Amino acid sequence: MLRDGNIGAAKLALKKNGLALLTTPIPPRSLTFFNVRSASRCGVAGIVFPADEEKVIANKKGGAIALPFGVFAWWYEDDTDLVVPFLGDTSKAHKAGQFTDFFLTGSNGIFTGFTTDYVSQAWDLEEDIVKSLVGSQPGSGIVKLDASFQMLEPKEH
Repeated sequence: MLRDGNIGAAKLALKKNGLALLTTPIPPRSLTFFNVRSASRCGVAGIVFPADEEKVIANKKGGAIALPFGVFAWWYEDDTDLVVPFLGDTSKAHKAGQFTDFFLTGSNGIFTGFTTDYVSQAWDLEEDIVKSLVGSQPGSGIVKLDASFQMLEPKEH
């Protein structure tokens, strides 16, 4: 039924210290619903807008957020389990009813398909910076961070 209505559905499940790497779906998800199993606050999410603005928000039990076109997002769980179901329009997707994720980082990120020399020239970056971008994140999709890692926190305003 979802496919016939051009609606995609997916679920992200994170355990303690789990980080879902920066990604954007193609086409973009139009609405995200949070479903936190326990606690009133459950980790954080980062939304990166096209104009280089990043907002870090607290994931709260029962929370929902609309993700506009062209944003990238990451998700982090610091204390308990976090389940995030996604629903969105897939009328312009590769396959009706399915999301296609586009990763910037990790072993399946966009930089891994090109030589460091090419990325260095295309993005006007020093080659050692490109090597760090390509090689410093060998994980794919979801990675587990060390418990001592300090994640960004939302601002009160």
